[in-house]
Amino acid sequence: MSIAALLFFIRALGLTVPLTIVAGWSAAEAAIFFLVADVPSSWIAVRSGAKAALLAALVAAVASIVGTIAVLVWASRDPIGAGAVMTALPGIDAQLLTRGADIYRHGALDMLAASFTGVPFKLIALEAGKQGGYGLALLAPFLRLPRFVLVALFVAGVARMLQGHMDVRRRLMLLTALWVAFYAFYFSVMPG
Repeated sequence: MSIAALLFFIRALGLTVPLTIVAGWSAAEAAIFFLVADVPSSWIAVRSGAKAALLAALVAAVASIVGTIAVLVWASRDPIGAGAVMTALPGIDAQLLTRGADIYRHGALDMLAASFTGVPFKLIALEAGKQGGYGLALLAPFLRLPRFVLVALFVAGVARMLQGHMDVRRRLMLLTALWVAFYAFYFSVMPG
Protein backbone atom coordinates (compact mmCIF):
# COMPACT_ATOMS: atom_id res chain seq x y z
CA MET A 1 0.00 0.00 0.00
CA SER A 2 1.42 3.36 -0.98
CA ILE A 3 1.57 6.36 1.36
CA ALA A 4 -1.04 8.15 -0.78
CA ALA A 5 -3.41 5.18 -0.50
CA LEU A 6 -2.88 5.03 3.25
CA LEU A 7 -3.59 8.74 3.64
CA PHE A 8 -6.73 8.38 1.50
CA PHE A 9 -7.84 5.44 3.70
CA ILE A 10 -7.26 7.52 6.85
CA ARG A 11 -9.23 10.48 5.48
CA ALA A 12 -12.01 8.26 4.11
CA LEU A 13 -12.56 6.74 7.54
CA GLY A 14 -12.50 10.16 9.17
CA LEU A 15 -9.52 9.14 11.30
CA THR A 16 -7.18 12.10 10.79
CA VAL A 17 -7.98 13.70 14.17
CA PRO A 18 -8.39 10.43 16.12
CA LEU A 19 -5.05 9.10 14.84
CA THR A 20 -3.38 12.39 15.74
CA ILE A 21 -4.77 11.97 19.25
CA VAL A 22 -3.47 8.38 19.39
CA ALA A 23 -0.01 9.52 18.25
CA GLY A 24 0.19 12.32 20.79
CA TRP A 25 -1.21 10.16 23.57
CA SER A 26 1.25 7.35 22.82
CA ALA A 27 4.26 9.68 22.72
CA ALA A 28 3.18 11.25 26.03
CA GLU A 29 2.49 7.88 27.64
CA ALA A 30 5.89 6.54 26.60
CA ALA A 31 7.46 9.53 28.38
CA ILE A 32 5.39 10.53 31.40
CA PHE A 33 1.61 10.15 30.96
CA PHE A 34 0.14 7.28 32.97
CA LEU A 35 -2.84 6.06 30.91
CA VAL A 36 -1.97 3.67 28.07
CA ALA A 37 -2.45 4.53 24.41
CA ASP A 38 -4.83 1.57 24.20
CA VAL A 39 -7.52 3.92 25.52
CA PRO A 40 -7.88 6.07 22.36
CA SER A 41 -7.09 3.09 20.11
CA SER A 42 -9.94 1.12 21.63
CA TRP A 43 -12.26 4.09 21.08
CA ILE A 44 -11.33 3.89 17.39
CA ALA A 45 -11.98 0.14 17.48
CA VAL A 46 -15.52 0.72 18.74
CA ARG A 47 -16.25 3.60 16.34
CA SER A 48 -14.57 2.35 13.18
CA GLY A 49 -13.81 -1.37 13.43
CA ALA A 50 -10.81 -3.68 13.32
CA LYS A 51 -8.91 -2.23 10.33
CA ALA A 52 -8.98 1.25 11.78
CA ALA A 53 -8.04 -0.13 15.20
CA LEU A 54 -5.04 -1.93 13.72
CA LEU A 55 -3.97 1.29 12.05
CA ALA A 56 -4.32 3.07 15.42
CA ALA A 57 -2.20 0.36 17.07
CA LEU A 58 0.50 0.87 14.45
CA VAL A 59 0.39 4.65 14.89
CA ALA A 60 0.64 4.24 18.68
CA ALA A 61 3.63 1.92 18.36
CA VAL A 62 5.51 4.23 16.00
CA ALA A 63 4.65 7.37 17.99
CA SER A 64 6.03 5.76 21.15
CA ILE A 65 9.49 6.38 19.68
CA VAL A 66 9.12 10.09 20.46
CA GLY A 67 8.38 9.53 24.15
CA THR A 68 11.03 6.85 24.40
CA ILE A 69 13.68 9.21 22.99
CA ALA A 70 12.61 11.90 25.45
CA VAL A 71 13.10 9.52 28.40
CA LEU A 72 16.39 8.18 27.03
CA VAL A 73 17.86 11.67 26.70
CA TRP A 74 16.42 12.84 30.01
CA ALA A 75 17.70 9.80 31.93
CA SER A 76 21.15 10.10 30.35
CA ARG A 77 21.41 13.74 31.47
CA ASP A 78 19.57 13.66 34.80
CA PRO A 79 19.04 10.07 35.97
CA ILE A 80 18.20 11.03 39.54
CA GLY A 81 15.70 13.71 38.53
CA ALA A 82 14.08 11.48 35.90
CA GLY A 83 13.77 8.65 38.42
CA ALA A 84 12.26 11.00 41.01
CA VAL A 85 9.63 12.24 38.56
CA MET A 86 8.79 8.66 37.53
CA THR A 87 8.26 7.56 41.13
CA ALA A 88 5.95 10.54 41.64
CA LEU A 89 3.62 9.24 38.91
CA PRO A 90 0.53 7.24 39.92
CA GLY A 91 1.21 3.52 40.23
CA ILE A 92 5.02 3.79 40.28
CA ASP A 93 7.38 3.45 43.21
CA ALA A 94 11.11 2.73 43.68
CA GLN A 95 10.49 -1.03 43.63
CA LEU A 96 8.76 -0.82 40.25
CA LEU A 97 11.61 1.37 39.00
CA THR A 98 14.02 -1.41 39.98
CA ARG A 99 11.82 -3.96 38.23
CA GLY A 100 11.92 -1.88 35.03
CA ALA A 101 15.73 -1.75 35.29
CA ASP A 102 15.92 -5.53 35.73
CA ILE A 103 13.67 -6.08 32.73
CA TYR A 104 15.92 -3.87 30.59
CA ARG A 105 19.01 -5.78 31.68
CA HIS A 106 17.38 -9.12 30.80
CA GLY A 107 16.82 -8.13 27.17
CA ALA A 108 14.23 -7.79 24.46
CA LEU A 109 12.08 -10.84 25.29
CA ASP A 110 11.61 -9.66 28.86
CA MET A 111 10.83 -6.15 27.58
CA LEU A 112 8.20 -7.60 25.23
CA ALA A 113 6.66 -9.66 28.03
CA ALA A 114 6.65 -6.60 30.31
CA SER A 115 4.17 -4.83 28.03
CA PHE A 116 1.58 -7.37 29.21
CA THR A 117 2.45 -7.19 32.93
CA GLY A 118 1.73 -3.61 33.94
CA VAL A 119 5.35 -2.43 34.08
CA PRO A 120 5.36 0.93 32.29
CA PHE A 121 7.66 1.00 29.25
CA LYS A 122 8.96 4.38 30.39
CA LEU A 123 10.71 2.62 33.30
CA ILE A 124 12.58 0.37 30.88
CA ALA A 125 13.51 3.45 28.84
CA LEU A 126 14.67 5.16 32.03
CA GLU A 127 17.19 2.39 32.67
CA ALA A 128 18.24 2.30 29.03
CA GLY A 129 18.92 6.04 29.16
CA LYS A 130 21.03 5.65 32.29
CA GLN A 131 23.12 3.04 30.47
CA GLY A 132 23.30 4.84 27.11
CA GLY A 133 21.05 2.27 25.44
CA TYR A 134 19.66 4.59 22.76
CA GLY A 135 18.91 1.61 20.50
CA LEU A 136 15.79 1.07 22.60
CA ALA A 137 14.16 3.88 20.62
CA LEU A 138 14.30 1.72 17.49
CA LEU A 139 13.02 -1.34 19.34
CA ALA A 140 10.16 0.50 21.06
CA PRO A 141 7.54 0.07 18.30
CA PHE A 142 8.27 -3.65 17.98
CA LEU A 143 8.11 -4.17 21.73
CA ARG A 144 4.87 -2.25 22.13
CA LEU A 145 2.98 -3.20 18.95
CA PRO A 146 1.92 -6.74 19.98
CA ARG A 147 -0.05 -5.51 22.98
CA PHE A 148 -1.52 -2.59 21.06
CA VAL A 149 -2.67 -5.00 18.32
CA LEU A 150 -4.07 -7.52 20.80
CA VAL A 151 -6.12 -4.90 22.63
CA ALA A 152 -7.29 -3.31 19.37
CA LEU A 153 -8.47 -6.63 17.92
CA PHE A 154 -10.10 -7.73 21.17
CA VAL A 155 -12.05 -4.48 21.57
CA ALA A 156 -13.03 -4.44 17.89
CA GLY A 157 -14.26 -8.04 18.16
CA VAL A 158 -16.34 -7.38 21.27
CA ALA A 159 -17.72 -4.16 19.77
CA ARG A 160 -18.75 -6.06 16.65
CA MET A 161 -20.50 -8.75 18.73
CA LEU A 162 -22.41 -6.02 20.60
CA GLN A 163 -23.34 -4.12 17.42
CA GLY A 164 -26.78 -5.71 17.14
CA HIS A 165 -27.54 -5.12 20.81
CA MET A 166 -26.17 -1.62 21.44
CA ASP A 167 -25.75 1.51 19.37
CA VAL A 168 -22.28 3.03 19.09
CA ARG A 169 -22.97 5.58 21.84
CA ARG A 170 -23.79 2.83 24.34
CA ARG A 171 -20.80 0.76 23.25
CA LEU A 172 -18.57 3.80 23.86
CA MET A 173 -20.17 4.33 27.28
CA LEU A 174 -19.48 0.67 28.10
CA LEU A 175 -15.89 1.04 26.91
CA THR A 176 -15.45 4.13 29.10
CA ALA A 177 -16.87 2.30 32.12
CA LEU A 178 -14.54 -0.64 31.52
CA TRP A 179 -11.48 1.61 31.26
CA VAL A 180 -12.49 3.41 34.46
CA ALA A 181 -12.93 0.05 36.23
CA PHE A 182 -9.61 -1.20 34.84
CA TYR A 183 -7.71 1.83 36.10
CA ALA A 184 -9.50 1.81 39.45
CA PHE A 185 -8.30 -1.77 39.89
CA TYR A 186 -4.83 -1.11 38.47
CA PHE A 187 -4.13 1.86 40.72
CA SER A 188 -5.54 0.00 43.73
CA VAL A 189 -3.03 -2.85 43.33
CA MET A 190 -0.05 -0.86 42.06
CA PRO A 191 2.24 1.12 44.36
CA GLY A 192 2.06 4.86 44.84
